[in-house]
Amino acid sequence: MRDPVELMRLYCRDGDAAAFREFYRSQSPRLWKFLVARGCPPEEAYDLVSEAFMRFVQTVCRDPRAPRAFLYRIAANLRIDAIRRARARPADPLPEDVADDGGGPEGEEAAHLRELVARLPEGEQNMLLMRYWIGLSHQEVALALDLPEGTVRRRCAELIAKLRERWNEG
Repeated sequence: MRDPVELMRLYCRDGDAAAFREFYRSQSPRLWKFLVARGCPPEEAYDLVSEAFMRFVQTVCRDPRAPRAFLYRIAANLRIDAIRRARARPADPLPEDVADDGGGPEGEEAAHLRELVARLPEGEQNMLLMRYWIGLSHQEVALALDLPEGTVRRRCAELIAKLRERWNEG
């Protein structure tokens, strides 16, 4: 897979539809997983992915430097809007049916980790999911959450330390 920034530069500069399709194919499944992990029902997540990409394509060419961060920011905002409309409480942040196959903990360990993450405030959950589960860089997370990059680095390290401490407690 090519670099998302390069793909969006090709799309914005040259109108390269193939570059946009490649970006879409690489990002839409992970964006769907992110939304489901944030408590969005799977069918609604498909709709939000479509809406996020529609909004994304309308504005990305203004500044294609961090397309993934911009896309996740749009999707997160759409999810917040949907929660407000439905007045629903977000579900488990890492449901088993959307768990990543990235070699993380399995079984009881994964359930315990999901429980620990679920106890964190929503903003901290989003930061951890974007950084470690989706794989965005610190810079991309900072752009998506409208925070300084150094703040994201520090908070991620603090959150990992907090989770590690809680993990060891019980």
